[in-house]
Amino acid sequence: MDYFIALNQILILFILIGIGYFARRIKLLNDASVSSLSKFLLHICIPAMVIFSMQIPFTNEVLMKGEYLILAAFAYYGIAFLVAWFSPILMRAKKEEYGVFRFMIMFSNSMFMGFPILSMLYGQDAIFYAALFNIPFTILTYSVGIWILRAQEKDNGKISFNPKLLLNPAFLSTIVGLIFFLTSFSIPDPLYSSLELLNNVTTPLSLVVTGGFLAQLNFTSIFKNVRQYIVAAIRLLGMPALVYLIFSQFIDDTLILGIIVVTAGMPAAVNTVLLAEEHKAHPDIAAQGICISTLLCLVTLPLLAVFLTG
Repeated sequence: MDYFIALNQILILFILIGIGYFARRIKLLNDASVSSLSKFLLHICIPAMVIFSMQIPFTNEVLMKGEYLILAAFAYYGIAFLVAWFSPILMRAKKEEYGVFRFMIMFSNSMFMGFPILSMLYGQDAIFYAALFNIPFTILTYSVGIWILRAQEKDNGKISFNPKLLLNPAFLSTIVGLIFFLTSFSIPDPLYSSLELLNNVTTPLSLVVTGGFLAQLNFTSIFKNVRQYIVAAIRLLGMPALVYLIFSQFIDDTLILGIIVVTAGMPAAVNTVLLAEEHKAHPDIAAQGICISTLLCLVTLPLLAVFLTG
């Protein structure tokens, strides 16, 4: 993939973030509307996107490769969880930064940015398998991810967790979508077309909302937290390097390996801000991390693409 193709894709994302930032600064959006839009995304758009993305044909060949991809995805997130859990401790982050930093290290922008990059590298067919690989991302984001954001360390060393957090629209929609996939159930029109339209609006609206969150910050403060750069380095360089070293030992399929490594090398997930806002887990820190990691990927993604494609 050419450097300028990757640069163009990332600039598109930044323009959408900039639109949200500008709209908030000129008061077309306010704190209440940004918060309401984030809830709309979490409870309507993202569940629709999840169900729509899992409306894919079912065959034995796809099932076998899909099972392999899903197992590889869970293995990847197991590694990511270990790296994410200990990294804030080793970098001596502040307690209030633990949850957001762990979330950003564990979960990347695998769909909004990862899918277009994979399509550029391996063709449109890669999106189908990337969607399968993304199933564990959705399940873990809205279960383990929420737990990471909300976990509070008690004096006795235990971590509090409310099992009711699993009963959220995004997690439940993943279960519904998986059932539809396994049973080859096709959603009829006009419901399918409605889900498609919601799916199409999710990415730009998520980025606009992210810009709205950024506009609430002192812009100079975004770049002052040195620990954000360490998190970005782990997210953009450390994770793909570690994943490649491990998975290249037993995966020969270049597409499967590429999906794993590209996912590992994406910037912090856009929904970090949305979930941090939803669960009162310092969305300002999340917005800083997304801004910095997305900006720095202007340099790292072209290098990753050149490495994978030779």
